[in-house]
Amino acid sequence: MRLILARHGQTTSNLIRALDTAAPGASLTEDGKKQARRLGERLDLPIDRVIASHLVRTQQTAALACSLEATIDPRIAEVSAGVWEMRHDKEAHRAYFGTCAEWMGGHLAPAIDGGESGHEVLARFNAALVDAAEARSGGTTLLVCHGMMLQVWASHTFGHQPHMINCAFAIADGEPGNWTLTHWPTGKVTTPLSQLVR
Repeated sequence: MRLILARHGQTTSNLIRALDTAAPGASLTEDGKKQARRLGERLDLPIDRVIASHLVRTQQTAALACSLEATIDPRIAEVSAGVWEMRHDKEAHRAYFGTCAEWMGGHLAPAIDGGESGHEVLARFNAALVDAAEARSGGTTLLVCHGMMLQVWASHTFGHQPHMINCAFAIADGEPGNWTLTHWPTGKVTTPLSQLVR
């Protein structure tokens, strides 16, 4: 099975660095819609299934990037900001990003106040991947997800990975519990999918 792990396009919350993690969440900006269309242009190989979170921005990105209708799975939603929801000040960022950094360093027990622990975050995301693998034996699945969720999962699974910009994508091959990271984006990426896979 091949996973294309894409981050959603830019939102108004991204512009002000707000911790926007609850449903329905902000919609894409006009630039975000352009990013999603360009993502679709880079996905120049067949996609067999699309999964998006229950937050509006991932569904909008999926619709603009791919002609397939997305399956909605709340388990791949962004890491909950808990009591820091919609805050964009230094205190909130320090608490949220600091806890996520602990998880990426292997300490999964800490929880975001009013949110989840690292164990809970990874459990729900991995459960979604198990179900996706069972529903689609082989083939390519596009997962339209969120920046922090992707970074936490990838860092825990493959070792530390940098934060993913809007509408960048990573590639992982294998099956739940046995993934190989084929590509992780660094900075702005314009390379088509066909040039990144073996």
